Amino acid sequence: MKWRILRFLGRRKRYEWLFVVTYGRSGSTLVQGLLNALPRTLVRGENGFYPLGLFHAEHRGTDFARIHMNHEPRKSSSAFYGVQHLTPQAFARDARHFMTRLLLGTMPRPTLKRLGFKEVLWHEIAPEETEEFFAWFERVFPNAKYVLNTRDQEMASTSGFWQQQGKDAALAAMARVVEIQEYLRTSRPDRVVDTRYEVVTGADKAASDDELRKLATFVTGACDDALLSKLRGVLAVGHGPNPFGKSRKKPAAKKAAGKKVAPKQ
Repeated sequence: MKWRILRFLGRRKRYEWLFVVTYGRSGSTLVQGLLNALPRTLVRGENGFYPLGLFHAEHRGTDFARIHMNHEPRKSSSAFYGVQHLTPQAFARDARHFMTRLLLGTMPRPTLKRLGFKEVLWHEIAPEETEEFFAWFERVFPNAKYVLNTRDQEMASTSGFWQQQGKDAALAAMARVVEIQEYLRTSRPDRVVDTRYEVVTGADKAASDDELRKLATFVTGACDDALLSKLRGVLAVGHGPNPFGKSRKKPAAKKAAGKKVAPKQ
């Protein structure tokens, strides 16, 4: 039975992997909507960037295994019994299966060709681990493609996502994402495409159409007029917690006349 399960896992559908690399309030949810308008494509939203935790877990587990491989881990009398199974190959395989299930959810598999997510916490990758992280990421998601989305950083920093942080911290996080985007641009030039929020949503319809066609062609290989029209329709729909860069600040609650409003616990 065990070997039948393993053979079944090995025959699982292979997807083209697609990820949006950007920062908060850059219009990333709009890009997510555009990607989901493409045929046979499913791009999920943010997930707290838990894949970074899986990357660190693999490092911790495999480093531990390497240290203790000389302690006879195949013997049940060893304190490290079974540690030899903590291998990079096992971690990558199981991480792929785990994340694929979460990304699919209840979606029927036969209808999908491309799968991925958008994330705004890429800045949490430490500079010194950038290369190693993406090497691991692409063991999990072979030949991954990346949509590198940007927006004017000064404008993005005033949006709701960053209002709990100081402006300097927000701009530093965005600058870190830009570094990562440049790393991907340089190291994987044939597997990245750039999108610019101001161009996609701008008044220049020809420039916006060019950006939409470029995105669709990068993902699917072509963009006919019918698909372009569908993407234009996505632009008319608000995306995100507060669409199209409006301030998330809520007006202060009015105090009842002659009464103090008790603070929330």
